Amino acid sequence: MRAFTDSTPIMADGPALRRRMQEDGYLFLRGLLPREAILAARAELLEIAARGGWLKPGAPIEAGVANPSAACKDPEPRYLETFRPMWMNEALHRLKRHPNTIGLFERLFGEAVLAHPMFVLRNIFPAREGFDFTTRPHQDRIHIGGATSYACWMPLGDCPMQKGSLAVVPGSHRKGVLEFRIGTGAGGLETAGDFDGRWVSGDFQAGDALIFCDTLVHEALPNRTGELRQSFDCRYQPASQPVSEVSMQTYANMFTWDEVYGSWQGTAERYYWRAQEPKVVPFDTSYYEKRDEIAFAMAERGETAARDTLLRIVQRDRDEGKRARAQALVTRLDSGNRGAMQN
Repeated sequence: MRAFTDSTPIMADGPALRRRMQEDGYLFLRGLLPREAILAARAELLEIAARGGWLKPGAPIEAGVANPSAACKDPEPRYLETFRPMWMNEALHRLKRHPNTIGLFERLFGEAVLAHPMFVLRNIFPAREGFDFTTRPHQDRIHIGGATSYACWMPLGDCPMQKGSLAVVPGSHRKGVLEFRIGTGAGGLETAGDFDGRWVSGDFQAGDALIFCDTLVHEALPNRTGELRQSFDCRYQPASQPVSEVSMQTYANMFTWDEVYGSWQGTAERYYWRAQEPKVVPFDTSYYEKRDEIAFAMAERGETAARDTLLRIVQRDRDEGKRARAQALVTRLDSGNRGAMQN
């Protein structure tokens, strides 16, 4: 796998950043945020992980050594129980609008920046026999909608490739949304196609960032260490462009913003976007509708690979009938698995 093109030397040059983004679809930047700010947020999240039983008993919390017996993943209920207080963490939210990041996007866009209120937090347990969950090749556009947006992906702590750093396919953003299929990794979808020989990746230090367009094909490498791999990715766009309603909500719309802010000490980041008066547009559900029909057909055939997508429908879909159908299929799949194990 080839190494990222390092865009750190042109970090202050807006036109150069735009040219490279147009060509490659990504920017790899060393030291975008202060290392100490990342590690401070990481420490708070690891405390939550420890309380949830995710870390190895007796090991130093700051080492982030995972408890293999606690391995779980989004959208499983046992994962969400510990994930919820993590996502509400004030220190994590403050990182989203750090002046270094906002300044970078202002140079890239040449105008004011809207940081999407919603962001993604990943907790990836080490891969082992029976559990190998990561983020498969996909494009963010399907999940975000609105105008073109750009992700800023950062690991919470040092992240060498063997811990599960991100990899991208340069230039893949130019063809729009590609065909996809149901996947078992984070996000529940994966892009169909052969990208062998085209991937680039690299090691990350705390504070390094990968910026990429919402149609760039990307994936996370497997976590082959003994540690929990934590990362967050926030989305940004020109403030003058429309933003999808889903990007204005909390993650999977599982809280109200008042609930998120309830335990915070500071006030500066609360409802920061209101002053920008963003133009909010409906979320394009067409890709999800296609995904859901594929998942229903798979589940009817007894294919357990559809289970995570069905759980997403149960937890997040507005259609009561679809939720009921998905829950019935989850129950059927689980019953079939239990019967197979007993035999």
